[in-house]
Amino acid sequence: MKYSIQYKIFIYFSIIIFIALSSLLFVSYKLTEKNNENIINSDMVETKRNLDIYLKQYFLINNMELSKKNFLLEAEDISSQLTAQIGNKVEVFDMEGKNISDNTESSTKYDSKDITEAIEGKINYSAETANGRTMVNLSYPVVVNNEAVEIIRYSKDYTDLFNYSKNFKNISNIFAVIIFLVILIFSLLFSKQITRPIKKLAEASEDVAKGNFEIDLKVKTKDEIGYLAERFNIMVGKIKEQIAIIKKDKDALEKLQSENKTFFDNVTHELKTPITTIMGYAQAIEEMDLSEDQFYKKGLNCIIEESIRLNNMVIDLLELAKTSSNHFSYNFDDIDISKILISTCEEMGIKAKKYNIKIVTSIGYDLHIYGDKERLKEVFVNLLDNSMKYGNVNSNIYVNAYKEEQEIFIKIKDLGEGISEENLSKIFEPFYRVNKKSARQKGSAGLGLTIVKEIVEKHQGNIRVSSKLNEGTEITMKFRGDLNDKA
Repeated sequence: MKYSIQYKIFIYFSIIIFIALSSLLFVSYKLTEKNNENIINSDMVETKRNLDIYLKQYFLINNMELSKKNFLLEAEDISSQLTAQIGNKVEVFDMEGKNISDNTESSTKYDSKDITEAIEGKINYSAETANGRTMVNLSYPVVVNNEAVEIIRYSKDYTDLFNYSKNFKNISNIFAVIIFLVILIFSLLFSKQITRPIKKLAEASEDVAKGNFEIDLKVKTKDEIGYLAERFNIMVGKIKEQIAIIKKDKDALEKLQSENKTFFDNVTHELKTPITTIMGYAQAIEEMDLSEDQFYKKGLNCIIEESIRLNNMVIDLLELAKTSSNHFSYNFDDIDISKILISTCEEMGIKAKKYNIKIVTSIGYDLHIYGDKERLKEVFVNLLDNSMKYGNVNSNIYVNAYKEEQEIFIKIKDLGEGISEENLSKIFEPFYRVNKKSARQKGSAGLGLTIVKEIVEKHQGNIRVSSKLNEGTEITMKFRGDLNDKA
């Protein structure tokens, strides 16, 4: 269940106030009880001292010896005299707990706590509540010659004191309830007041999440929440500005892509037609053998070669435009890349023989990836063709393919002129050629490796080149062999 901040603040305040008031009431109750106890205890100590004094005076005035016999004879008179002097009821009991100061109750035996303690030789007082009255009884033995002879019991009504304490507790309870309710109401209003701007922020955030940025959050508080609302408005404004910039850039990018596509289409179309015508007429003139002039033949051959090179460049440009476009579709499927690589090496081996180059293979079996068969074959053809062009005559091209854990590695290495460190980082750039003169003579436009890199990356793979001058160049490609992670 989701609880609002307002609800949480209200509940936390309620719990804190309840605990605070309960603790305050508990302490006040304890202090009141302790105060009553101190008052009663002081009264009992003072009364006991006065009783002892009045008791000695009684026997001195009456010229009597303080003894058990005289106590028994004078018990009733002693009770009335002490009661008159103290102002509260004083009774005399024998050591068995019988009241001997009142003949009507002479047979009554008290078993109250204070009498029981006095029989045992202790001074004690206890409170008794009956019929709405609270009496405190002080009982202690009268000792003569180290012998307890009788018991003096003093009783005082403390009903008013206990009623006052009870009224104080009731009034405290009422005030505590009133204070609790008042604080609850104020905490509810306070939590509502403090969470109102937070709710506005939450609602505004929800609108922003839905894409509505036309928001002007108005929070007038001069605290952290007001500062947060101000920062929120600034943030929304910045987002609107960034969205406008992104939209503008997107429109410009789409326009540029459209223009690039139109440019490529027009250029390739305009180039391909005249190139084909030039090639056709140049080859026809060459076959007619109209002249034995060497300059004429050299010029004609140059026209044919350059036409072929331009035609290849147009084809590469078309391929690059396709592979670079996000709209170009790949036919991905579960393929065995080892079979594609083996067949490509066999096909390219025929061309390699012209240069007296041998393709040496070490290709594992069942190397499955999720990819486009035709595009990957195009990659292998391009790389093997480069190895033949730039590899040494009467040398080998080494092709290795293997799997390590969930990754498939393909390496193609030639024994040729190699590439310097300076040029190595640029070879994937469009139209870049390490040896422009040599590349031009071999019909390269500098687009082959750019196309290769595009295709490999479309397959979620990567390609890198390592090379040493006069030793050769090695191309390493890495693909994921886990078919669950499809492109």
